[in-house]
Amino acid sequence: MPARRDLPSRRSSIGATSAVLAAVVLSRPVHAQSAEAEALFNDGNRLMTEHKLAEACEAFEASNHAEPRAGTLIRLGECREQNQQIASAWSAYRDALNRVKDPRKRDYAISRAAAMEQRMSYFKVSVAADSKLDGLTITRNGKPLDATLWDRALPVDGGEYVIVARAPNHLEWQATASVPVERGNVTLEVPRLKEWTAPAQPLPINPPTSTIPPTSTIEQPPAPPPPVRSVFPMRRKIALGVGGTSVLAAIAGAVLGSSARSKQDDAFRLCPEPATPCDAADESNALIQASHRRALEANIAFGIAGAAAIVSGVLWFTGSPVAEPTLSVVPSASPGHAALVLVGRF
Repeated sequence: MPARRDLPSRRSSIGATSAVLAAVVLSRPVHAQSAEAEALFNDGNRLMTEHKLAEACEAFEASNHAEPRAGTLIRLGECREQNQQIASAWSAYRDALNRVKDPRKRDYAISRAAAMEQRMSYFKVSVAADSKLDGLTITRNGKPLDATLWDRALPVDGGEYVIVARAPNHLEWQATASVPVERGNVTLEVPRLKEWTAPAQPLPINPPTSTIPPTSTIEQPPAPPPPVRSVFPMRRKIALGVGGTSVLAAIAGAVLGSSARSKQDDAFRLCPEPATPCDAADESNALIQASHRRALEANIAFGIAGAAAIVSGVLWFTGSPVAEPTLSVVPSASPGHAALVLVGRF
């Protein structure tokens, strides 16, 4: 990965434009924002002040996930820009344009997105036609890369990218590409994978047949009958009961999760634009709170389901059937000797 370079003049301009944007935000009427989103947004601002950029960007992303807002996306773009994640900053500014209403915020997002577009790096995974085998899959840093994105120069943040290609009955191929932070244009070509062949198995060698006659005429007792095993011991019966509890809890979690999503959708239908005053704001907030409660209950139900599934599995595998004791009497004879042999299995 290329060394990170300090850009004092650029950072000064970013700070100046951030101050202007803050003045724009404060000059507008303040609309209600969820407590969770506001707390995360404030954490992001504090972490940026402390120069903890990676943690700050995560806080802004979480705030936007809790309640999408144009101002949050613009702040996320500034954070990504300062953290030298040019493509991610460009994406955040572009997403802000889908929500922004204030003309000054719109102009600011457009100008920053255009500036990022001039600095972005691009990375292309090239796959020749004769290399596109049936069932070929490619991952980038562990995540699937859709076939529609092959042979396309995609905007990416600077860094190391591990490309892995796999296909049925072929050997896996892997390579790493280093993309510059700014203005890079890197192409990595995936070759045709080599076919996999199973190693040859050695022929079995038959052991020599012994010709030495037996030295004893004592008859050996037959092997005892196989033990009788209980099909469902008590521990496995308990495991089935706990497993049923896990299934019921999972169903309850799914129902609660669906209810939470439904209430959230109802809230957004009442007030589709969080940044715009809404006559049904109280009812919408009540639905949002009910959605959060249902989501928490769903998480608890899924947690119970997971714990019950683990307990059921442990009980099942540790409760294997136990052999029942057996006892039998077998006659044994030899020249000048006769006896009864007691054979048992416990």
